[in-house]
Amino acid sequence: MRTAPELPPWTTRSADGTAGASSLANAESEIHAPTRHAVHRTLTLGVVVDACRDLSTAVEAVRRQMRLPARARSQAFLVTFVNPATVAATERSIWLRVALQNFDLVLPDGIAMALATGYLSGSSAARISFDTTSLALPVLHLAAEYGSGVVLVGGREGVARRAADRIAERFPGLRILGTWHGYGDMAASVRAVHDTAPDIVICGMGSGPQEEFLLRLRAAGWHGVGFTCGGYLDQTAGGLEYYPAWIDRTNLRWLYRLAREPRRLWRRYLVDYGRFALRFGRAARDRARPGPAGRGAGR
Repeated sequence: MRTAPELPPWTTRSADGTAGASSLANAESEIHAPTRHAVHRTLTLGVVVDACRDLSTAVEAVRRQMRLPARARSQAFLVTFVNPATVAATERSIWLRVALQNFDLVLPDGIAMALATGYLSGSSAARISFDTTSLALPVLHLAAEYGSGVVLVGGREGVARRAADRIAERFPGLRILGTWHGYGDMAASVRAVHDTAPDIVICGMGSGPQEEFLLRLRAAGWHGVGFTCGGYLDQTAGGLEYYPAWIDRTNLRWLYRLAREPRRLWRRYLVDYGRFALRFGRAARDRARPGPAGRGAGR
């Protein structure tokens, strides 16, 4: 995670969140009129989050972009996801907070983030994640349907390739143009992916680096559709069905991941989620107050 306060050269917003040459209005224009009313941009606990009333709303917003040829877009259409750990990370990193403002869709990843977004904004906010239980399969299905060329980036050496093999088993018609691991010289990887000219890039390098990768790719002149995916490639390398059905049904995905990867995830779920709960509790209390102070809670 980058913690330095310097802003990346490809961002279009200042540290205080004011719009630059490519404002959020431009990003919203990419989400065409029939779906704009159902995607509501919020500022939840200081983090930009787009509230979608359900998964189908997010799928439709993405579909409208994926069906366009790259030349029809003024720039790449980028989608990322935020969870309670992201809220904690943005407290430590101005860079990440500003970077998120440059994404066209920033979706609430995890039930806690969705509930907080919905309650504090007064919008309907469904949990939308890039995994097999949510947005990943619709995106891959659309990519296969449209004949889109797909690139996977992330994980250690061989992880993205194994994930590609598992995905190809489910979607045999999908055009996977290449895979890259998530380590080493980012600039070189960006150049290589750009030269491959994919329609879709799915990048799982962890919060911060994965956003930086896609923003660098956009700045290099790529005009496709990009998704961050966190640990999805690592999960998918072992098979598409990572979560048992009952875990997904009861919204215990976080507990399942913690049980499977305690050394890597204990801080996220026990420390960062604790900080998130405290911030949400204060914001919810403030929101319950009458008057302007209550209406401004959640920021």
